[in-house]
Amino acid sequence: MSKIRICTPVTGKTLDEFLANLQKVQTVSDLIELRTDYVSELTVKDVNLLKNKTTKTAIFTCRNCHEGGKFSGKEEKRLAIIQAAIDQMFDYVDIELNTIVKHPFKNRSLANTILSYHNFEETPNYWEMNKLIFQMNQYKPKIIKIATMVKEEYENVKLYRLMVNKPHTENRIIIGMGKKGTMTRILGPLLGNYLTYAATDYGETAPGQITIEKLKETYRKLGI
Repeated sequence: MSKIRICTPVTGKTLDEFLANLQKVQTVSDLIELRTDYVSELTVKDVNLLKNKTTKTAIFTCRNCHEGGKFSGKEEKRLAIIQAAIDQMFDYVDIELNTIVKHPFKNRSLANTILSYHNFEETPNYWEMNKLIFQMNQYKPKIIKIATMVKEEYENVKLYRLMVNKPHTENRIIIGMGKKGTMTRILGPLLGNYLTYAATDYGETAPGQITIEKLKETYRKLGI
C-alpha cells in the first residue's frame, strides 16, 4: 500500500467549512487536493492561511467552470489565486492546459506543476490524446493529468494505453470519469499512474470517485 499514492480532495462552500473539512481529511489521508474553487469569495490572502493549515502533502487546485470546477469569479482573480499558491510553494499546483497556454505564470518552478486536461463529454481517440500530451510537455510539467468521460467500457483501453505507453521519466495521471471509468481509478496506479483519487465524506469532486476506505480495502483484497 505504501507505494500507491491515494489523493483525497477537500471541499467546502465557505472558508470556515473548508478549513474544518481540511482538518478532518488530514486525519485519514497523507495526500490531499485542496479544491479551493469550491470556496465562495476566496481571496488571495486566504491562500497563505490555507498553506499554514495544511500539514500533509497537498495539490492546490482552483478549477474554472469550463473544466468541471466551481470557481465563479473573474478569471483575473482566479489567476492571482493560482499565482499565490505557486509563490507559497505548495507541493503541487494543478493548472489547466487551456489556462497555461494563455497565461504564463511567474516562478512556476517553485511548485510542481500538474498540467491538466478534462473532458466531461467524451474520451477522445488515442492519437488525439497523445497530441495533447505532446503539447503539454512543451511546458515541462512535473505531472500530466488527463481525465475524460467514459461512456462505454471499451474506451478504458485507450486510457490504459496512455498509462503504459510512456517514457519511464514521465509522470502521468490518466483517469476515466463516470461509472464506467471506475476501474481506471483502481488499476491506474498498478499500470503506471502517479496517483489515484478517492473521495471522503468531505470532498467528492468527480463522477465515479471511489471512497478512500473502499479503495484501500480493494487493494488489500488484491494483496497489494
